[in-house]
Amino acid sequence: MDDPTKIYFIRHGQTYFNYLQVMQGWSDTPLTESGHEQAFALGKKISQLGEFSNTIYCSDMNRSIQTCSEINQGLTEVGQKTLTIKPMPELREQFYGSFEGQPKKKIFKLVEDAMDEPEKMTPNDFQDNLASLDKSKLAETSAKFWERFSDVIKEIIISKESHKPILVVTHSAILTALVGTYAPELLDPIQPDNLSITTVEFAKFGFNPRVIEYNRIL
Repeated sequence: MDDPTKIYFIRHGQTYFNYLQVMQGWSDTPLTESGHEQAFALGKKISQLGEFSNTIYCSDMNRSIQTCSEINQGLTEVGQKTLTIKPMPELREQFYGSFEGQPKKKIFKLVEDAMDEPEKMTPNDFQDNLASLDKSKLAETSAKFWERFSDVIKEIIISKESHKPILVVTHSAILTALVGTYAPELLDPIQPDNLSITTVEFAKFGFNPRVIEYNRIL
């Protein structure tokens, strides 16, 4: 039996929507100056993770691709080999439909007010209730998100070029859903920091994540 595949999920650098505290999802804003600096700094010390694959996967959102590019610049700065960047649309954050670009506090309160026991709300509950409240009917349900996300992770694992761990630049809501579903005891804080690392192991077949660590800062 093959050993499990380790994936280092890296949240992208700070964007302008992150700074303004609004819902981002499939909307896209560029990295702030701080976001560029964060990602570049991570690239200079990412070798602390040990060996990893020569390909870095990310969503097709500009904020993810910019983060990968800055990581490569950081690797170059310290004389390390750069990584092949592979954007994949299936790695996008959850889609929020008509709530994209709206203030987070406003949307969180809207969803909480629609629930009988908001204190028990899981990340999947949040997504499903948000989708039910979306008048455009475009927001993803948690089931739709998990279907595309689990399929792309299985695709990445099956097509990996070596037994080395894999780097995936991703989004905060994905990490919150992943940890909240498979290791809820680790979900503190609820939203991971920009450029933090969440380490997860996956078996070759099926989709049974084992979260090893959450929100690690190098």
